[in-house]
Amino acid sequence: MLKHEAINNGKEEWVVFVHGIGGSTHTWKKQIDSFSEKYNLLLLDLPGHGENSDNIIKKVDSKKLNDGIKETLDYLNIKEAHFVGLSLGTIVIAHFAICYPCYIKSIIFGGAALKLCGIYRFVVNFANNAKELLPYRFMYKMFAWFMMPRGNHRKSRQIFVREVEKLDRKSMFAWIEYLKFTLHPDTIMKQLDSLGKKILFICGDEDHCFLKGSQL
Repeated sequence: MLKHEAINNGKEEWVVFVHGIGGSTHTWKKQIDSFSEKYNLLLLDLPGHGENSDNIIKKVDSKKLNDGIKETLDYLNIKEAHFVGLSLGTIVIAHFAICYPCYIKSIIFGGAALKLCGIYRFVVNFANNAKELLPYRFMYKMFAWFMMPRGNHRKSRQIFVREVEKLDRKSMFAWIEYLKFTLHPDTIMKQLDSLGKKILFICGDEDHCFLKGSQL
């Protein structure tokens, strides 16, 4: 079972939030008040993140991760939920939906990482191959600049670097390897389409790494 924060307001429906790389349950602090007016909320900490940060991982086991999400839902007696994912969280949700579709009522993908631009694929592969040579804090900043290169992105870059530095080096590269594994999205998208679930892609016009992949 994953570490999590559950907000049960006695509402009829649940929304499950899955953060991006370097994030945590705190990623969603600005969404809690609004969503909790109509829904019960479940905020997950992925392995190596947030309350799970002491649990350093060397490899992300997709099946174990899916089972961990399922166990958390079962523990809270959540039979079906709306899922909201950001960046890395979109990949996690996609794999979980394919493995356990009965738990999915609908999906919202924010900055979907299911289909990445060519330069981002290059960065992920470069980071994976150079992980023993480059300081990992430098790599965090490199990711931030590639994803958010403009002057008006400065605050977002700072927040990303500040949060991702809480992630242990080994856990960081375990998730980079996981990202590399999911760089070929065609099969994933076909499987998601076959589920017959409502899926909404949300992306900003300056989110250059993910915009094309959201226009499916």
